[in-house]
Amino acid sequence: MRTTKQIIGTGLLIMTFLLSYNVQGQRRTNNSNRIVKTERTVSNDRVKTNHHRHNDRYRTQPIRRSPHYRYPRHRRVIRTLPVNHVRIVYRGMPYFYYSGIYYTSYGDEYIVVLPPRGFRISVLPVGHVRIVVGPTVYFYHSGIYYVESTETNVEEEGKYEVTQPPVGTVVTEIHEDSEEVSVDGKTYYEYNDVLYKKRIDNEGDITYEVVYN
Repeated sequence: MRTTKQIIGTGLLIMTFLLSYNVQGQRRTNNSNRIVKTERTVSNDRVKTNHHRHNDRYRTQPIRRSPHYRYPRHRRVIRTLPVNHVRIVYRGMPYFYYSGIYYTSYGDEYIVVLPPRGFRISVLPVGHVRIVVGPTVYFYHSGIYYVESTETNVEEEGKYEVTQPPVGTVVTEIHEDSEEVSVDGKTYYEYNDVLYKKRIDNEGDITYEVVYN
């Protein structure tokens, strides 16, 4: 009798152990599946997040923006050019000029650009300011400086050439898109690669002096 009871007890212990082992195995499998699913979810979220950021970067850098042109910091786009604009090709790049403002094609529209040094026009824009610095006379309009060219072929390419002002040049106003910058704790204004310092005289009149270009 004792032998039979011992055999039955041993069998019960083995069955209990096997049941417990199967339950633990199922829990491990379920936990493993949960871990796998969690990792996939995180991975998918990461992909979506990166894709979303990529789209943000894409939207801030339009594909129509050409690296060959210089753009003002604040983009201005128009649908149609002024009626009396002039088309000028400079170094293989087309520009559209009207009243001191320069444009180029921007898809089906036109965007304001900055003319490069050496660019020439035949007639100065209305409202330009004449500035004398030493022996040189400059003409200023919309943040752009011109100087009268002395070359022999000015009739074909234009009489007035885009240039940069020397340090010390003083103007009464700067372009409305000029950006305020801080250098060594001092405030300056930058536009078209020219850095200005604001000055106020004893009478309260404001002028801007070129300190770097």
